[in-house]
Amino acid sequence: MVDLQVKEYSSPQEFLTELLPQLEHHELENAQVISKSKLWHQNKVQGGYYIAVLDEHDNLIYAAAWAPGNHLWLSWSPPEGGQVEAQTKLAIHAARKSLPLTEFQGCEPGVLTFAKAYTTALKRSFVVQRSMTTYRLTSVNIPVQAQYIMSHGNLKRATVDDDMKILANWLMSYNEQCLMPILCEEEAIKYITSRVRAEHLYLWVLDKKPVSMACLVRPLKYGCSVAGVYTPKEFRGQGYATAMMAVFSEHLRKDYDFVSLLADNSNPTSNYIYQQVGFKKTCITNDYLIV
Repeated sequence: MVDLQVKEYSSPQEFLTELLPQLEHHELENAQVISKSKLWHQNKVQGGYYIAVLDEHDNLIYAAAWAPGNHLWLSWSPPEGGQVEAQTKLAIHAARKSLPLTEFQGCEPGVLTFAKAYTTALKRSFVVQRSMTTYRLTSVNIPVQAQYIMSHGNLKRATVDDDMKILANWLMSYNEQCLMPILCEEEAIKYITSRVRAEHLYLWVLDKKPVSMACLVRPLKYGCSVAGVYTPKEFRGQGYATAMMAVFSEHLRKDYDFVSLLADNSNPTSNYIYQQVGFKKTCITNDYLIV
C-alpha cells in the first residue's frame, strides 16, 4: 500500500514553489489551483489554506487551495478514479481546520469523493450548484455558417474608449445567467476596466458596434482560458458568438499550446458553439455548495 502524507503549506508561494512543476503536468485541469494561488500570493492574501497529499516519494496525488471569501479549488483527479484515499485524507484534514467554506470545485470523480468525506466529517450535506464541462482547444475549426459573419465583422481588443457602462451591464447579466456573484454597476465597471487595462477583454464588432464579448483569463505556462463569453439577447441567434470564438481562439493559439474554457452544462447553446469551433470535452468540473 502506498504511504500517503498530508502536507500543509504556510503560504501560496510555498505551495507553488514545491508543487508548481507537478501541477503543470495537468495544467488545464489545475488551472484554477495554479492561477488562484498566484493571484493570492501577488495580492498578499492572509489566512488561506494550501494543502497537498503526497506519496512516499513526494509525488503529488491531490491538492487544494483556498483563501477567505473564495471557493476551495481542488486539483486534477484521473477520470477513472483510483485516488479515493488521498481525496478522503485531504477532505478530513480540511474539515478539522473548521474553515468557513461554502463552495468547492474540481474535476470529477475526485471532487465528489472529497464532497462526501468533507460533509460527512462535518455532519453537513451538499448539492451540485453548477455542473460544468472543461473544454480544450488545440486546433480551430471555422464553421461554414460563421464564415459570412467573419467577413462582415471583426475581433477587436477593448480599450478605455469603449463604453464601460454597456460592457459592465453585459458582465452583470452574464454573472446572473451563470449563477455567479451579482455585482452592482460600480463594481462591474471597475472589473471591466481592469480587464481592459490588462488587454484581456475582446469584442466582436459589427458596423462599429460591439455585439458580443469574451475575456482572456488564467494565462499560464502552456495554455490560457476564455471566460465571460456573452452576447446580449437582442444580438443572439445570428452567429456572432460562434464567429467571435473561432477568431478569438485562433488569435490566442498564436501564443499558447491550448485554449480552455468552462461551460455550464445547463446551457446547450454555448456548449454547441464551443464544440463547433474545435473545443473538445476534457472532464466534468462540478461546483459544489455546502448546505
